[in-house]
Amino acid sequence: MKTTYIIILFMVALNFSCSEELKPTPYTYTQIFTGENSKTWKLKFLEETLNGEIIETFTINCASDDKYTFYANPERSYEATTGSKKCSDGEANTITDSWSFNNASATLTMLLPFFTTEGSLPFIVKEAKKNKMELEIFFDEEGTESYRVHFEATDED
Repeated sequence: MKTTYIIILFMVALNFSCSEELKPTPYTYTQIFTGENSKTWKLKFLEETLNGEIIETFTINCASDDKYTFYANPERSYEATTGSKKCSDGEANTITDSWSFNNASATLTMLLPFFTTEGSLPFIVKEAKKNKMELEIFFDEEGTESYRVHFEATDED
């Protein structure tokens, strides 16, 4: 009887203490990529690393005027627009895809045409701020060699 009374008292107390309505806070980290509606980025430079040390910094001339637009819509649309400099013959002017972000592994999955047009690649987000972003992708199984891709924001809607 005493146990039943304690359980009932606990449930009544719990009911009163939880009467405040919980309002979820919208997830805003992905807004760094997308802005309020869309955000466009351009490639600044790349770094090649070996065992975490930068061994070379370079640009990709054919991608220097490309633009990468992330949309904040439910489909998470993404467009890669090539400029006048093309990396290959017959390259499309606009490639439409989608992007995704996994917060647990800080992985941004997106298509970068100068790497491949065959599908999205998983990039580790090293840094993401309002006007700059640094992504890293490893290209060996041991995780010792990577490219770090540096972007700057050019337009936000």
